[in-house]
Amino acid sequence: MNLEKHRGLSLLVYILSIAFYGAGIVVIYKYLFDLHFFYLFITIPLLFLLVVLTVVNAIKIVFVIISMIFGRNDNSEINNTLKKGISYVNRTCKYTLIGIFAALLSSIMILDIILCIQKEMYLLISLSIVVWILLYYLLFRMVVKMIKKEIRL
Repeated sequence: MNLEKHRGLSLLVYILSIAFYGAGIVVIYKYLFDLHFFYLFITIPLLFLLVVLTVVNAIKIVFVIISMIFGRNDNSEINNTLKKGISYVNRTCKYTLIGIFAALLSSIMILDIILCIQKEMYLLISLSIVVWILLYYLLFRMVVKMIKKEIRL
């Protein structure tokens, strides 16, 4: 993110995304207790996902406001420090979102298997288990590549 330029635009985007995520949190929380227990497997990880994204964008808003206040008059030290802070927040958010995505993937897999057993579709269970194993393989291969890349840096 270029803190020297377009700070107002990035601040507006962060505020709009917080409003969008906040609306999602309110909707999910409102219907959390009214849903069938099968759908709780999906709504709880989605709720965590939206909360994490809201917190990350709130931290970025604080960084942009600090940059707008103290980054005037060609003060590049503050902008460089804030860039490092934002990159650290982005890295932390990336790994947190991967963990939440793995939890969401597990929840959907459990829900899929339960519903297939309940409807007695055993062929679909075997096919879905193969697909879920493939998705887990792709996810963990991506995580291993990211970790290798981080170690090289």
